[in-house]
Amino acid sequence: MMGVMVSGGVLLGGRTTVMAAQLPAASSGNVTQVAPQAARLKAGKSKKVAVRAKVRKKGTKATAKTATSSRKVTSSTKQPVQSKKVAAKSTKPKKRATVTVKKKRTPTAKSKAGTVKYVSLVGRGRYTKPHIHFKPTPEYLKTQGIQNKPSTIKSAGGYLDHYGFKTSLYLPQALNGRDLSVPQSAAFSADNRYLYVMYVNGKQPTNHYQDGWAVRYDWTKLMALGANQSGKMGMLRTAAADQAQGKLTKLDRKVLACIKVGPVFNSGHAQSLALNPKTNQFWFVKSYDQETPNEMVELNPKTLLPAATVTYHSDGANLGAVLTFDNQGNAYYWTHAKVATKKAPLGAVRIYRGQVSTKGIKYRLISQGLATDPGFYVQSMGYDGANGRLYLVSDESITSLPLADLGHLKTSEVGENNFNAHREFEGLFFMHHSSNGFLLTNKGSEVMQLVQS
Repeated sequence: MMGVMVSGGVLLGGRTTVMAAQLPAASSGNVTQVAPQAARLKAGKSKKVAVRAKVRKKGTKATAKTATSSRKVTSSTKQPVQSKKVAAKSTKPKKRATVTVKKKRTPTAKSKAGTVKYVSLVGRGRYTKPHIHFKPTPEYLKTQGIQNKPSTIKSAGGYLDHYGFKTSLYLPQALNGRDLSVPQSAAFSADNRYLYVMYVNGKQPTNHYQDGWAVRYDWTKLMALGANQSGKMGMLRTAAADQAQGKLTKLDRKVLACIKVGPVFNSGHAQSLALNPKTNQFWFVKSYDQETPNEMVELNPKTLLPAATVTYHSDGANLGAVLTFDNQGNAYYWTHAKVATKKAPLGAVRIYRGQVSTKGIKYRLISQGLATDPGFYVQSMGYDGANGRLYLVSDESITSLPLADLGHLKTSEVGENNFNAHREFEGLFFMHHSSNGFLLTNKGSEVMQLVQS
């Protein structure tokens, strides 16, 4: 390793690999819920963190089985090196994908503690939601999942932010032998044509060993077929059911042609898929908090397999579970305090800004946070490029703030919005160069458009 100082941030670099796997994550039964709660991190206004990064040696091979097998594949190396971007070949049944990684020395930096000032909110904790017990919607149960009319989620309280959600697309609950009942995160392609949704195997523990996969939906073609129109909205679930029964119609075939189910790979809980609009790269966090090592993955939008996996260790600051990017390509995540300390009250929100690439990752803790959080779990983070606001998402509770004033916020600039639909808020994401926002939610799984009220 060679030493390089990263001013005011955490430099994270790492190992690049490709893996393959199978099935989606349910937050129920015996599943251990690790992903939603981000750990409290020690950092400050100007934070430098020691990093030890690992990358696979040049010529190292990783094999990836397809959706029919579902087993993670890894290769190891003990030599710390820095990765460059890696292209993953698409996989076909019973064939292997080979990845070659060039090696480079990676930097280290010393950590330095600091302090964060917390802005009091108008709600002062009144809008912080407790742990939500999720349940299927009455319409989902009544129609046995084939819903043809939109459902709605209305605001139940809050201030400054006034919006609700209305169904745009009912997602299939199963397809091609995969359980798609619990999506974890979603993001649009740069041209807004494709919607990418991450799923995980709900039969496995919720941690960095969890298997998952991506599904690509041709949003433009599905909207042209009327998938967002009342009376036609059950077409995806109907097509999936007809395929399982071997009785496809002409419309079913058109619908299924709009859906590509990717191979299974070792994804972790994958609740953070986001597109960097500056580099046109999709990224998600595979391993975070106290999981060792922390890892971030670049997703290849064509093969739906990892293009690169950046592995890193840091002294004093671990990654959070969520991710979003602004229009300039800056990355963000947020965490909240699970216990009260002298430095931070219970639920205090910390926000991090940085850069993510296969060359390395660095984050700086913003010197100003929020005194109260949206809710029990850290579920998602979104950025609306049209109004310039960041959205911190928990189940049935969302806090928003202006990105431009991050670090010197006023209480009057922060908004809170609550809902009472007993739904799991898997992700909030926005179209690019557009004011259209969408909520990925569950029981049953669907994409709902943000509607101002």
